[in-house]
Amino acid sequence: MQIQKPSGSVVITLVLILFGCAVIGTVLLVALAAIGGMPISTEMDIMGAVTDSNLKPFIKTGIGLNHLAIFSLSAVLFAIWSERSRWKSYFRFRPVAGELIMKFLLLLIVAYPLIGLSASLFEYIDLPEWASGVDDASIDSLMKLMAMDGVGDLVVNLIIVALLPAIGEELLFRGVIQNELVKRLTNPHVAIIIASVIFSGFHLQIQGFLPKLIIGLILGYSYYWTRSLWYAMIIHFANNAFQTLILFAIGDDMAIMESSSERPEILHILIGVIISCFLCYLLI
Repeated sequence: MQIQKPSGSVVITLVLILFGCAVIGTVLLVALAAIGGMPISTEMDIMGAVTDSNLKPFIKTGIGLNHLAIFSLSAVLFAIWSERSRWKSYFRFRPVAGELIMKFLLLLIVAYPLIGLSASLFEYIDLPEWASGVDDASIDSLMKLMAMDGVGDLVVNLIIVALLPAIGEELLFRGVIQNELVKRLTNPHVAIIIASVIFSGFHLQIQGFLPKLIIGLILGYSYYWTRSLWYAMIIHFANNAFQTLILFAIGDDMAIMESSSERPEILHILIGVIISCFLCYLLI
């Protein structure tokens, strides 16, 4: 019988592993930027450099390795610390049923109006200057990373923005954090909510907090109900890939993006909520 490790040691170990992997990821990113010809300084603008055609391959490779180190490597190292030789079974990768995947993807789609509404709620809140600055910097960095001049850039972005986050973030937030919280809390729903809050907060976006929280809940319940991390990974990839493909399709026509980001109609939201509840009933 396996003895459950104390909560304190679990938190400390996870924080230390995350810190160490973040250092490794940062070193890899800075090293690749330097190899590409970017001068190393205390004011390195990594995301600004991604717009340079000569530096872009090195920066994007570094961003990918950085993400792998922070999320995937930290999750695997924690699983090894927790389970030793049985670490592979820690994440629970059970076979996937096509019907369930379609239901979860439909749940994500019908939740989009509610997600859009949650994003618009901050329009009515007078955010402090520092909070607006955080959001502006985050959006600016994302737009620079997502700029695409052709199919090659699209493929690279699908890997960096959709595939790697789907693997690494699900290993960490659902595979490790939610998994450990469910073990220790009497109410699994509270554990899923806490893990989703951490997932959303990790993205450092004020206006994007609620939308990512809703997506995190969908991902969290997909893992909890199916007992397989594959579902959360596939749904996460589908969500990010869809947004990447939309950005590729509209290109520089931001007017389309602005019109699509308008507050959804209340009828659409109600229909989405009703269908979402029905799908949840079918999935439980």
